[in-house]
Amino acid sequence: MTWEGTVERDWLDELDHVNFLQYQRIADFASLGIWHRAKGLPETRLEFVMTETQVRYIRELRLGMPVEVISALVAFDSKRFQLLHHIRSGEELMCTVETLNLCFDPDSRRVANFSDDIASHFLTWPTPPADVVPKLSMTRKQG
Repeated sequence: MTWEGTVERDWLDELDHVNFLQYQRIADFASLGIWHRAKGLPETRLEFVMTETQVRYIRELRLGMPVEVISALVAFDSKRFQLLHHIRSGEELMCTVETLNLCFDPDSRRVANFSDDIASHFLTWPTPPADVVPKLSMTRKQG
């Protein structure tokens, strides 16, 4: 599990539905946790930016429901990583959020390669389960 919480009142819109941006925010909490564990020491200035996302809503989250995020590292290279987050409540899959992310140096304002610690951390992740089918691709699109 990479994040857990409970649906809060401020997540709801005027129809008492969880706002669509909140699903992405929940996934972002999980991504941030993954990144902080990967980069290790607080002195490491590298950050990440999300470059692409794909969201699939399956079931509605409601006020007070428990929420947990289970994440898979789908792919990575020297400066990018791809995550697939499964947002669940109990045994029910509520939403999936897939992201492509880029390592970023806030001092130079440029893309950066992972530090050795970050690359080593990603190497420790298991191969994604067979049922993880990414919709996004790290391959650069021509056009």
